[in-house]
Amino acid sequence: RRNDPHHIAWIDLWPDEKKAAGATDFKLMLRGAQQRAGELGYQIEVHRVGRDGTSAARLHQILTSRSQWGLIIPPVPLEAMTYPLDLQGLAAVTIGTSFHEPVMHRVAANLYQGCHLACCKLREKGFRRIGLVLSPSMIERVEGRWLGSFLAEQMAWPRAERIPPLLLASAEKMEFYDWLDERKPDVILLAESQIETWLAERKTSRKNPPTAWLRLLEKSRPNVMAIDTRPEKMGAAAVELVVGQIHRNERGSPLIPHTLLMDGIWCE
Repeated sequence: RRNDPHHIAWIDLWPDEKKAAGATDFKLMLRGAQQRAGELGYQIEVHRVGRDGTSAARLHQILTSRSQWGLIIPPVPLEAMTYPLDLQGLAAVTIGTSFHEPVMHRVAANLYQGCHLACCKLREKGFRRIGLVLSPSMIERVEGRWLGSFLAEQMAWPRAERIPPLLLASAEKMEFYDWLDERKPDVILLAESQIETWLAERKTSRKNPPTAWLRLLEKSRPNVMAIDTRPEKMGAAAVELVVGQIHRNERGSPLIPHTLLMDGIWCE
């Protein structure tokens, strides 16, 4: 195609598709973006930049030569938090909190609200000693929002019910087991599947505590307590932000970047 003013580029910066699926709601975001784009008279074209080796300069050349003005960058791996893409002539939006540069408008889940809601719902269900387990890399990806919200919630709880959050790297399984035995949480808040794997591998005479997810990555899983961050709605909202910029003839990095936060909902 030589000229695609009604195509919006979806820029995938993940070098590994499996890791992308494990860390993000990538496919659901894309599905929501595709549906909303179609309703507005646009199409989504996926550029798998992280896997096909296209440089940032070449990507800019491709998009501008086609008059393909709009682009969306969904969540990225840690090594792609900054990406040397020139936004001159382009209208851009990112989804989530992981992408930092170049500066663009953003659609993100309201992770602070989501953790607050999860804590409230768990306490309504009778859980008192709520534990939180996150990796340092996940905390960096979400800019500390879950951790900050959890610590703020604890301030209102009796001291006997407060459990210090556990920050774990991927190789610290035994430290996790020691934390379980020492702190004895009633329920564990998590966002990474390795914690559930470690629980399944744990050899103990005691029953493992239940888990609750800070974001629902696999919607088909039955009987799970989780915050649904509604990734399809985020994808749709990103399209609306891009199309709005195109119609207003706004290009490049915004002087005052906007962030649209979308509240999560509790599901069981």
